[in-house]
Amino acid sequence: MSVLSPSSDRTHLARWSGSALIAVATLTLAACGGGGSDGHSEPPDGGSGGVGPSVSISALEGDWLQKGCVKAGAQSFKRTLRVRITGQTAIDYFEGVLTFNGNDCAGASQAAGPTKTGTVTFARSEANQVLAAHWGELRTVIGTRSGAIWTLRPNNLLCLLGDEIPTIQPTLAAVASSVATIPADNCFTR
Repeated sequence: MSVLSPSSDRTHLARWSGSALIAVATLTLAACGGGGSDGHSEPPDGGSGGVGPSVSISALEGDWLQKGCVKAGAQSFKRTLRVRITGQTAIDYFEGVLTFNGNDCAGASQAAGPTKTGTVTFARSEANQVLAAHWGELRTVIGTRSGAIWTLRPNNLLCLLGDEIPTIQPTLAAVASSVATIPADNCFTR
């Protein structure tokens, strides 16, 4: 029996989902970081030239849903993300999961979370027509800290990048190069 089936004990589900969310968030940030730039990367939106994303962190606020569907046996899920602004350069960061019966992320879903994952304090932000990047430090609820770059692409596509302290991706071009390697399905949309 799956730990996410409707007949599962709610306490077990809450315990499992909280631990899983922290692990998923940590792995997402760690796995997506890195990557240098040779200055010749494709724009993250394929060069559409549309209205660029906002450099303000207020553009990050609200609820987000993973664009792609993750299939796990006879079930599927999408991660959820909630951003609450707590200061001029700070946010509280929450993650959750929507679980679906069937492997196509369709129909009724069961929510676990969102649960607070940590806080992010941004040191700087920069944007052009195809990408807004916000460099900061993630402090998780268990006390770990790591570099984080939150990016916003046109059409409200939010992608999270892991980073180091100090950053190993100090320019918008370096961040654009890394974002170009992330499948859009791993990012979040409204």
